[in-house]
Amino acid sequence: MAYDQAADAVYTPRYKPRAKQTEALAKCGNRAAFAYRMRPRVGKTKTTLDDFGQLELAGQCQDLAVIGPNGALFPWLEDIDAHLSDDLHRRVKILRWRSGAGPGFKQQLKAFLEHRDGPRIFLMNVEALSSVKAARVAMSLFLGPRRAMLAVDEATCIKTPGAARTKFVLDNLAPLAEYRRILSGLLTPKSPLDLFAPYWFLDWRIIGQRSYYAFRNRYAVMREEFFGGRRVKIVVGFRNLEELAAKVEPHSFYCALSDCYDAPAKIYLKHEVELTAEQRRIYDELKTWATAHLGNQQFVTANVVIAQIMRLHQVLCGHVRDEEGNYHEVPESRTTALVELFEEHDPEKAIVWVSYDADIRRVSAALRKTFNVESVAQFWGGNPRTREAEELRFKTDPRCRFMVATAQAGGRGREWSVADLVVYYSNTDNLEFREQSEDRPQAVGKTRPVTYVDLMVPGTVDEKIIKALRAKINLAAVIDGEERRNWLI
Repeated sequence: MAYDQAADAVYTPRYKPRAKQTEALAKCGNRAAFAYRMRPRVGKTKTTLDDFGQLELAGQCQDLAVIGPNGALFPWLEDIDAHLSDDLHRRVKILRWRSGAGPGFKQQLKAFLEHRDGPRIFLMNVEALSSVKAARVAMSLFLGPRRAMLAVDEATCIKTPGAARTKFVLDNLAPLAEYRRILSGLLTPKSPLDLFAPYWFLDWRIIGQRSYYAFRNRYAVMREEFFGGRRVKIVVGFRNLEELAAKVEPHSFYCALSDCYDAPAKIYLKHEVELTAEQRRIYDELKTWATAHLGNQQFVTANVVIAQIMRLHQVLCGHVRDEEGNYHEVPESRTTALVELFEEHDPEKAIVWVSYDADIRRVSAALRKTFNVESVAQFWGGNPRTREAEELRFKTDPRCRFMVATAQAGGRGREWSVADLVVYYSNTDNLEFREQSEDRPQAVGKTRPVTYVDLMVPGTVDEKIIKALRAKINLAAVIDGEERRNWLI
């Protein structure tokens, strides 16, 4: 194999690594298993590519497979082009998995899997491993023949031990990889129990448990309760966390953006929104009686606490589904408040995070009507074929001022540092989505402060969700634990 001799047989990436990336590689030391737990914008993707490049140069690894959420994979293509050494970039073959592709892709995949004359990089969205047999076969064939590194980006995507994709990654793919890496932008997951599957993927000996239930019994405090006539164990607290931290620390590298440079402080503001009379009526009925009349003999009902909170949140956003699953709009003033906020502050670029597909459509229509048609870009599950072009337009076109997105689609792996104002039109109950989405406008070297505005209705679950997320509290854990009844009071 022809290696780059210009750097005295040392892998030389195109751009010099920052100090923290070099420190991460030094701690990793080409171990078989390691975790890059580095916050967004620090460079965990580049660090992983440099890690692979050094191993490939030394003849210890020929292939790199990357598994991650669909929305996080596209930046890998950009980073591969930008950061691999010139020599490796000339020799490497790269392929991104495409579900439902035609015969042309199948021929391309066949040729890619049979290629043995140089290094290869295979990118695959983790969702495909849940049910697409062809994806499972392709990844297994890719990892099997040669020494390979398998990296799981946004490692919380395999945090659920019982999920089909997690089982397949742990049982079928991990044993095929000579080197295993997990990448995560979170310093800590939503729950300490989320560490089990990602670190089991690396090496079960790190945490010392092969069974999730044994792991849970060791680090969680459990209590039995009755739900629907069944006895169910729920988590009410955690223990032995210092012991768990000590186990994973030698196999992990932690780094925040503030460790790389003096990042400007984040500015948090709240913008109160008033309920319309119809919203107030439906909200109060649903909160008090767990059911509300929508008109024409149609009702919305939620008997389970978590479902009731979700329905209340939807009412606050101006829509809800009835008992038959039919969609109903509820008169709201939140969208008007958002438009007035932008008219008052007049930002050059802003990100609007929403929770529901209905919010995407409503917010986008209102902004286009008030400003202009070209002012809005969208990034959500409804535009997978056009959202990359929408993202480019937001980043480069001065006429495109607003990115309206869902955190699930755009909250990971994206760099939208052109924006200095972030508005949460509505929040999900997912702490990971909140933390990841907050980091999209951040970037190394950015000196302008970013302002985060939460739209909320005081005295409602809206306000409680925001307080929980800002306090780094996982809403689901709170509801399932001691405080779940207090959310409706």
